[in-house]
Amino acid sequence: MAFALLIAALTCLPAEPPDLRAVMARAGAYVAKYQQDFSLLLADERYLQEVASAAKAPDGDARREPGGGGAATETRVLVSEFALVRVEDADRTLWLAFRDVAEVDGRPVRDREERLQRLFRTPPANALAQAQAIAFASARYNIGDVVRTVNVPTLALEFLEPAAQTRSRFRKAAEETVDGVRAWVVSFEERARPTRIRTTGAQDVRTKGLVWIDPGTGRILKSELDAQLQRGLRARITTAYAPDERLQMWVPARMTERYEIESRTITGEATYTNFRRFETDVKFVGVR
Repeated sequence: MAFALLIAALTCLPAEPPDLRAVMARAGAYVAKYQQDFSLLLADERYLQEVASAAKAPDGDARREPGGGGAATETRVLVSEFALVRVEDADRTLWLAFRDVAEVDGRPVRDREERLQRLFRTPPANALAQAQAIAFASARYNIGDVVRTVNVPTLALEFLEPAAQTRSRFRKAAEETVDGVRAWVVSFEERARPTRIRTTGAQDVRTKGLVWIDPGTGRILKSELDAQLQRGLRARITTAYAPDERLQMWVPARMTERYEIESRTITGEATYTNFRRFETDVKFVGVR
């Protein structure tokens, strides 16, 4: 009888909570599979960008108000196709997430030549250069005087890849509930050099951030990336994920970005809809 009671007591003990190493291993495996699955997807992106001047103080100095401050001096709406493209480069496999702009403020882009479809179907020998050229070509439509190609919703996932995790320091910061899921909030700070993000002048970019992880599955629910692009210029990119019932996976639902530069602020908000697999009949948005 005593032996039976002991067994019953042991079976009622709560499960051992996962440690950070186990959670990060699950997150790495999730990201690796996610990149494979997402590389066959396209999505429609609607992307509102604004440039705002900081409010002027009585003494004439430019000062930012909480939440941004100032009035929008320039706005732009981009409609694009977004994709995560797998590119083979020598002995490496790279995942490049970028947009192919189809409309700017309601006007169709005339020089598009179905570049994403060509990358998906028959990647050429110079696929990496071609993919980067598409990213920079689309970046020319960004407003503001900041040249940027980091404004993609899945960028933070690159720091969670299994091979990349040794480059950063991770720490459990808190626990929060996201869309009904109890998540670990894990902070990270890249320590290795050269950094994954670099300036146009090949300078290292200090990057840190937060990720909201389902500790049981490693699923990424939300991410926040902070990058020190250069002195006096900081960038924050936040992505919220949501379940897509048709695809049976979590996909980027909304990305917000914020760049603070001296007396002005650049902000953006992108929403993602109509996720579809590339194998199906794909129709580019914005084409008339």
